[in-house]
Amino acid sequence: MKWGYLMRTKSWVVNSRKLSILAIGILMLSSNVYGQSDTTIHSVQKKVSFKDSLDGAFDISEFLKTRKGFMFVPVIVTEPAVGYGGGGALLFFHPNNNPKNKTKIPNITGVMGLATENKTWAAGAMHFHVFGDDKVRTLTILAKPDVFIKYYGQNNEFLSNHPVTLNLNAFLAVQRAQLRLGESRWFVGGQYMFFQTSNSIDTIPNKPLINKLLDRVSGVSTISMVQPMVVYDNRDNIFSPTKGFNTGIIFSYNATWLGADDDYYKLNPFLLVYTPVVNKLYFSFRLEENSIIGDAPDYALPFVQLRGIPAMQYQSNNTVMSAMQWRYQLYGRWSVLAFTGAGKAFEDFNEFNEAEWVYDYGTGFRYEIARQFGIQTGLDFAWGNGDEFAFYIVFGTSWNK
Repeated sequence: MKWGYLMRTKSWVVNSRKLSILAIGILMLSSNVYGQSDTTIHSVQKKVSFKDSLDGAFDISEFLKTRKGFMFVPVIVTEPAVGYGGGGALLFFHPNNNPKNKTKIPNITGVMGLATENKTWAAGAMHFHVFGDDKVRTLTILAKPDVFIKYYGQNNEFLSNHPVTLNLNAFLAVQRAQLRLGESRWFVGGQYMFFQTSNSIDTIPNKPLINKLLDRVSGVSTISMVQPMVVYDNRDNIFSPTKGFNTGIIFSYNATWLGADDDYYKLNPFLLVYTPVVNKLYFSFRLEENSIIGDAPDYALPFVQLRGIPAMQYQSNNTVMSAMQWRYQLYGRWSVLAFTGAGKAFEDFNEFNEAEWVYDYGTGFRYEIARQFGIQTGLDFAWGNGDEFAFYIVFGTSWNK
């Protein structure tokens, strides 16, 4: 299952605060993490088979659906903004056996740690819980990330071609709760996020104006944010959907009266669509916009999030992104896919036409690793703006909120 679904966050192309969320959340079972176990796993009851009873293929459905026990998930990081790396997550599954809960989503507690080649590291713990018959979903995260990431100066002409290294030594706490409205597919809820970081950044010799800009990013910075949200989700599968759509709006308010350094607002409407086209061919579409109103710190500004585009490379007060993906069921559990997308980052909407288009394209494959849940895993190979390349190990859908 992709943890991006549980947190309604982006995929593994993230800014500093989302990187820390993903470090404890998405990295466990997300667009850039691949978990693999032995064919059996010990639980407090008995050994569990990882072989599907219908076709004899490797499958983890039985464990996710019925068992109570531990699973170790190796972590592989392939994000170009932080370099290659890895680590591990230890997950403890608490099955939700309420007979009224048709989703059968398990409760999960986990701890994890990771490190990358550019000295980025993160450690933390999380707990996801479904109450009763899936009326309430909660998520709690505590994480300690120390991130080294390239800073492009919000499309600054010089820094766009000569990025410097930004270090965010931070602490993150997140509490989220969502309530289902009656028997509908509407969810309302909110999230509180506390993110405090000590920032340091490289300077450039003989560039006083650039260094003055970089000074704005240095020092201790605190985000204390409430995020009410409304979501409608009628997808046939929350893990790797083939039909339905997920749409909504997230409103964020960072407030000094909550202990933050600045007052600002963020608006994030989104739409994810999934539909079968013909037999064995499936199409999905993503449309998303982010807008900041107020004086947000540079590292918290939205940026274009597409596969193959490094995090924070195209960043400003506003971003618009759209993407498409086609997947063909080739043979048995195996699928091949192709995708493309485009986006812009711009300071004001009257500058939209002048802003540079950012695009990506790529291909990949999927294997249905949990038939009863419809969960797919595989690899994506992505090219961004013609000269950037990255590959991603995917568990679940590549897009989520």
